[in-house]
Amino acid sequence: MTTTTQQASGRIAELSAELRRLNRLYYLENKSAVADAEYDRMLAELQELERAFPELALPDSPTQTVGAPPRSSFAAVEHFQPMLSLESKVEFDVVADLFKRLEQAGRAEAELLAQPKIDGLSVELVYRQGLFSIGSTRGDGAVGEDITPNLRTLADIPGHLPDAPERVVVRGEVYMDREGFLELNRGLVERGGEGFANPRNAAAGSLRQLDPTVTATRPLRFFPFELSNADELGMATDWEALKQLEAWGFPSHPIYKDFFRSPLFVKGVHTYYAQERDELIFEIDGVVIKVDDLALRREMGARSRTPRWAVAWKFPPRQEQTQVRDVVVQVGRTGKLTPVALMMPVDVGGVTVSRATLHNFEIVRNLDVRIGDTVRIVRAGDVIPKVVEVVKKGEPRGDLLEPPANCPVCDTPVEQAQKVVRHTKNGTEREVGANHICPNHIACPAQIKGALQHYSSRGAMDIEGLGEKRVVQLMEQGLLTDLLSLYRLAGHREELENLEGWGELSTDNLLKSIEATRGAPLARFLYALGIPNVGEATARDLANDLGSYHKVTQATEEELVAVSGVGREVAASILEFFGREQSRQMADALAAEVNPAEVQGAGKKKDLPWEGKSVVFTGALEGLSREDAAEMVRSLGGKVSSSVSKKTSMVVAGADPGSKADKARELGVEMIDLEEFLRLAGGATEKTDDDAPEDIPGPLFALREE
Repeated sequence: MTTTTQQASGRIAELSAELRRLNRLYYLENKSAVADAEYDRMLAELQELERAFPELALPDSPTQTVGAPPRSSFAAVEHFQPMLSLESKVEFDVVADLFKRLEQAGRAEAELLAQPKIDGLSVELVYRQGLFSIGSTRGDGAVGEDITPNLRTLADIPGHLPDAPERVVVRGEVYMDREGFLELNRGLVERGGEGFANPRNAAAGSLRQLDPTVTATRPLRFFPFELSNADELGMATDWEALKQLEAWGFPSHPIYKDFFRSPLFVKGVHTYYAQERDELIFEIDGVVIKVDDLALRREMGARSRTPRWAVAWKFPPRQEQTQVRDVVVQVGRTGKLTPVALMMPVDVGGVTVSRATLHNFEIVRNLDVRIGDTVRIVRAGDVIPKVVEVVKKGEPRGDLLEPPANCPVCDTPVEQAQKVVRHTKNGTEREVGANHICPNHIACPAQIKGALQHYSSRGAMDIEGLGEKRVVQLMEQGLLTDLLSLYRLAGHREELENLEGWGELSTDNLLKSIEATRGAPLARFLYALGIPNVGEATARDLANDLGSYHKVTQATEEELVAVSGVGREVAASILEFFGREQSRQMADALAAEVNPAEVQGAGKKKDLPWEGKSVVFTGALEGLSREDAAEMVRSLGGKVSSSVSKKTSMVVAGADPGSKADKARELGVEMIDLEEFLRLAGGATEKTDDDAPEDIPGPLFALREE
């Protein structure tokens, strides 16, 4: 089908926006939101559209830029020369194109070098008169972030180069080897943290620490791949420059010694590393092929974002099967002990996975999963990765993980949870279930940390400035000991202001945000308490039907089951939560501090005007976040969908709408602009004071316990 100019314009805008978002996540937040292959596919599609419609190419197109602008928290550093990206593909075409360019330059017999493409963070090091003076990240390619103090902590980076000229500029990858990554993730998970998705994210996150002493504790390595000013120093080849780096004390790798001139040899090297990649100490995602002759490199030149003299031939993404390297126990917010498998990173549905839940010890036994086994991974509901079967038993094979007798965090004796079996006239029958819990809810650090993060999250009490790092910091300082201690922080203003990374403004903002939780909607408060099996929707149903905190806590099982969306299992969780003395005391004390707003007219059926409607958003919604727009739809009884179908009620088109708008026209679905949406939503919500619904909680942003 022929692409029209209008369709191309919308798709270019959509792809550009998504690629910029992915670049920000990857280069600034150390997150890989999609697999490399998917990123490369989108970039290739954008390049093809821009070639077909050059007049539509945006000035700041991702095809013309590298990386993302540096963070303001680090000083800016202008690079010696632009730090370009590499043209990369999974197909051999990328290498064939390089050979064509060499033929066009009359240098088909030019010597090339190959090296493994280490999956790390690119940095530039500048030495002055032999001394390491400044180190920076790639940034946007032209300007990076000054991370010199952090780089000084790496043993692989020499502080002094013997007999070096006045200026030396080195580029390379900071990475984390497999064992170091595994050990770091093991510690993070055992302490209740999330762990890093892959070694690249771990290395990038470690390098961007504002405190170099944190970086120093991370197992970071350095791999040099270029002496950027080699020709300035009188060198003729990359090989000569790399040998000089080795002589100065930088680490090297034998692949530098592989010279070749034929496609057959390139394929041989690629096949070798594809087969051996799991045996290397570091993660690689392909092989870099580059021209050795520096003069020929200058002659071939570069495009806006990639050199013409080097390419990366990527490996196909590894999918679904990977090896278990360790199995650890994580203590969640509710005290549940969850076995977690730490694995070789693998791509599953476009997301890199290095850890997966095993849910409980009964599943561990049923799967018979052990360290060293090769397992198959799926993402449940496209969200939570889990192990579904052992494909191959390891040799040697580890012991089967058994439930610990004591909590690995606080050493309290572990209990086996009970589960509902059936309901009778005489009450609810229960039996011991598969889950194990730490009953030390008010003093177990892992549970307190999780509870504080959940209570402060956006979908709950929305306390800004209290993310995971600050929760941990304040717990270590003894300023946060439980949920109630949040409301005692105002008495520790001076201590807060003097903490590292804090100040008068950040302290003031936090305390104001905590104070703003007073009088919060009942639904938010109930969700914030972290009652097992009570999510945002259930909390909203409880608030709408029962109306007050007191009525929720006093409700019988039958009264709870009568609430829309509450079944026997959820009712049992609520009764157990408020029936446990320590959790009830904490909840009552918090309710006294917050005084959650009661719901007027609770229990009455509300006539929501958009009940059953399905709404899709496309394009930029100026002045309105997607989360807020979605909440407006939900508050009116509708639901938000990510794709257009015949069942879609309406499509809201913002600025630069994408392919969803085309789909809506094709199917004849009603399409309105943002102004009309706001008018309809505002008009639909015009009610009398007696009928006005309570404030609706914001979008889901709570930390998920796995």
